[in-house]
Amino acid sequence: MRRKIVLGAIGIVVVLVSIAITAMAASGSGGNFAFTWETLLGSKIHGYVQIQASYNDSGRHARLGYHRFMREAGPSLDTGRLYTTTATSPSDSTIRSREDWVWDSPLWGDKYITKYYHDFFYF
Repeated sequence: MRRKIVLGAIGIVVVLVSIAITAMAASGSGGNFAFTWETLLGSKIHGYVQIQASYNDSGRHARLGYHRFMREAGPSLDTGRLYTTTATSPSDSTIRSREDWVWDSPLWGDKYITKYYHDFFYF
């Protein structure tokens, strides 16, 4: 009985820590980046893309960012490019972001894997 209580408490702590990490990661801290993560035991795939035009990205300043989810089969999926809003100038300090999600395929195999792509367009 005591072992079940300890394992239950550990499980709750693990869930709370993973929620906190996801919330901190999604808050954004400026700059240009994108990332993806899974929830609901991998059945839901999330993507996040962010730009900040005033951020100096190796001498370039992002004007627009996008991300895209694609899957060949099970069922096939192509969201197309999902864009952030467009920055007005290279000195625009507004953080522009976009978060989207899709259901993953329950089937196994390479053609059923949901792929995540992202890119940035610069001034």
